[in-house]
Amino acid sequence: MSELDSALAALEMGIQTEIDGYNFYTQFAARTQNAEAKEMFERLAQDEVMHLELLRNNRRMLQDSGQWPEHAVLEFPGRKGAPIFSGERVTKNIVDHTSDLSALRLAYLIEKDAVDFYRRAAGEMEDANGQRMFRDLARWEQGHLDMLESEYRSLLDHFQSAMGFTPF
Repeated sequence: MSELDSALAALEMGIQTEIDGYNFYTQFAARTQNAEAKEMFERLAQDEVMHLELLRNNRRMLQDSGQWPEHAVLEFPGRKGAPIFSGERVTKNIVDHTSDLSALRLAYLIEKDAVDFYRRAAGEMEDANGQRMFRDLARWEQGHLDMLESEYRSLLDHFQSAMGFTPF
């Protein structure tokens, strides 16, 4: 397989990954009863749209010219703050958050796969612009992964405490 074919295949895989992520986040934003979780899933869905546009633009340029477009490293808009699933409200109604816990776990696994894929794709690209684009995507998805892991751990701690599974 030529470098061009390999790059286009990686872009197609990335495009499908972002479409699947968008659909997943949109679906769970509609399902959750927690307003902050809804907002988080909606933000993640919008991030996936931005990633999708980047991938589609790169694919179009690569198909049209056979060359990667110039790619300047972009910063990930990190999101810090208190955990969404914290406080007395979650502890009182812990059962109401069962689907949120499952959604966070699934989202974590989706993002982990995306990080792994984009890192591998970056390593396989010969063109520096292709490498930078895939590295940026890996870094952005890593930001999602870190946030989701933190939220999952926070909610899991509440579940374990409510169910009497905490060791101390």
